[in-house]
Amino acid sequence: MVFAKVRSKGNAKERLDKIKAATKGHEQRLRAGFPKGKTDSFNLNKAIWNEFGTVNIPERPFMRNTVAKKKSIYKRHMRKAASQIMAGSSTIPVVLNKLGILVQGDIQGEITSLNSPPNAPSTIRQKGSSNPLIDTSAMRQAVTWEVK
Repeated sequence: MVFAKVRSKGNAKERLDKIKAATKGHEQRLRAGFPKGKTDSFNLNKAIWNEFGTVNIPERPFMRNTVAKKKSIYKRHMRKAASQIMAGSSTIPVVLNKLGILVQGDIQGEITSLNSPPNAPSTIRQKGSSNPLIDTSAMRQAVTWEVK
């Protein structure tokens, strides 16, 4: 989860009132990756097995890597968005959906670029590829987001 501090001119009560007014009725969350109900079980299982590893599959934490690498970018995005929401030039659903698109692309990019630990030689022969997380690209294409 990413939190951002919001700064605005005025006293603390005015800032708090602005934030409350801007967020009233918009208690929403962004879920990115493989949200329940938006991903088929085959791709969800592949994502879990690769993210955390199994007895036969080494851990390849593509989602945790994405958050670790991009956390400061997401915070910066939310700081800017908070100012826009308070100014009335954007809304929480718009901001969260834009962030969802960004996170989706970042996760997909990490799936494409992750190359360690490498596939076993037998897996490379079977797949015809050395990319550990891409076989048919179905899991990569299944990455999505939702705002609830």
